[in-house]
Amino acid sequence: MEHSYPQNEKAEDEASLQDVQICVNDNKGGWVTFPFIIGSMMGLTLAATSWYANIVVYAMKKYNIKDIAAAQFHNVVGGGVNFFPILAAILADSLFGSYSVVLVSSFISLLGAIMFTLSSAIPSLRPPPCTNITSCNPPSSLQYAFLYATLAISMIGFGGTRFVIGALGADQFKKPEQQRVFFNWFIFAIEASSVIGFTAVIYLQDKGKWTLSFGISGAVNAIAIALFLFGSRFYRLVLPQGSPFISIARVLVTSFRKSVRVTGEKDEDDYFNGSSKSKMNIGSPTSSLSFFNRAALIKGGDHQPHSKPFTKSWNLCTVEEVEDLKKLIKALPIWSGGILLNTVSGVAASLVILQALSMDRRLGHHFKLPAASILVFPLLCGSIALCLLDRVLYPLWKNIVGRPLDPLKRVGVGYFLTFLSMISFALIEKKRLNLMASNNHVISVLWLILPLGLLGVSSSFYFPAELAFFYQELPKSLRSTAASCASLHMAVGYYLSTAFISLVQRTTSWLPDNINHGRMDKVYWTLAIVGTINFGYYLACAKLYKYTNNDESTDE
Repeated sequence: MEHSYPQNEKAEDEASLQDVQICVNDNKGGWVTFPFIIGSMMGLTLAATSWYANIVVYAMKKYNIKDIAAAQFHNVVGGGVNFFPILAAILADSLFGSYSVVLVSSFISLLGAIMFTLSSAIPSLRPPPCTNITSCNPPSSLQYAFLYATLAISMIGFGGTRFVIGALGADQFKKPEQQRVFFNWFIFAIEASSVIGFTAVIYLQDKGKWTLSFGISGAVNAIAIALFLFGSRFYRLVLPQGSPFISIARVLVTSFRKSVRVTGEKDEDDYFNGSSKSKMNIGSPTSSLSFFNRAALIKGGDHQPHSKPFTKSWNLCTVEEVEDLKKLIKALPIWSGGILLNTVSGVAASLVILQALSMDRRLGHHFKLPAASILVFPLLCGSIALCLLDRVLYPLWKNIVGRPLDPLKRVGVGYFLTFLSMISFALIEKKRLNLMASNNHVISVLWLILPLGLLGVSSSFYFPAELAFFYQELPKSLRSTAASCASLHMAVGYYLSTAFISLVQRTTSWLPDNINHGRMDKVYWTLAIVGTINFGYYLACAKLYKYTNNDESTDE
């Protein structure tokens, strides 16, 4: 959700942008770049959705991989797609710049689309189709290797463009208000292209036209690259300024170095605030996490005012750098709660496709819903909820209570709704198993709309609020990679989902290859318990957390 900033803060933000961002062509950029960046991003997202959204069904139908093992692919791929943006953001900020990273990643994504097309078109790259349930040949080592290589290349390509292209788009604007407008359209465009991928493209795949669907995704990817290159002459390119993580490492190293040789009382006037020309004079560091304050403490030989390299010394840091590390440490407990939240959601997203495959997916007499397209419902419900929250609920709350609903409370609502969705999944799965066991009745897939809708609404509370929280609370040097922080615990959550499903398989009989003979409802009840514990942990962290930027935490 948008936050209104005091006028002086807006001016400071714009000034800081002017000071920090070094551009090779500062007279370019603006709204003329919007259709090129948004259009190419939509094409890249649509191309990636064609393989990402339906990887479970593809692994089962084309590679004869059993149900639960195929469901694991969803978590592995989901983790990779959310992990590679971290690496891409670091490379963009530190070495190559956003433009180069997006361009190279786009070509890698195109290579992945071509390899998926080949895997579907060339019979020798996959095992022969199953003739019946007892004669399914598993993939050979070479076929597995080609599939894994295809997935890895596709994940690198998609992950390398997901958030970096958003940063490139924001670089085209100097005013924070214009950047916020851009991000609103950016999120909407991602959801719109994802909905197309989850419906039209997957419909082709459900009809067995895998090669055609992957071929279309490759063509769309190529068009996206052409559109991106077409707009190159208009882009405002910000030069990389070095990784902010280096400053964090310097504070850590310097603190531990001085922990040995600094003793006695510290003079509050002896803290380093940077060069005399620095606009940022904080004064003394705060008393919290005081161990790190010694990194900014000036001792004999540390401070050489006329020496240029001292500002990047591993013996002395500025107070601002110390406070930046403290902000990051204080936000870590809030961030860590999202790991289990994404683990719970990741397990549900994997298993719900298996549920859909075992349910009646007919909508009317002539249309059968593809199993993977069931995941379009969280997108639709989340988009609708996001609009209602932004235009109705949040303003109404502010009018009644007298203050806006702050980010941490919004995130908490998302946690609670995720817990409710797991209970809904468990009850529906129990009903499905009972009817299947009693009279072999297959219930409608539409039963899954309720829990999926709850997941979508929970993300509309959780995801934007989390981004707002990290944006306002993390150090300014890390704000451009705040979205990547969210992406990181999504990646960890997906990999933990894989570990969770493997653990359940090894220790229980709840997830056999044929889920009709299992107890998936107990898996969902376990997820509900995990979600409850994690919700309690989050509430404790949120209760203890104190906003470092009070103005931004209370303004909308």
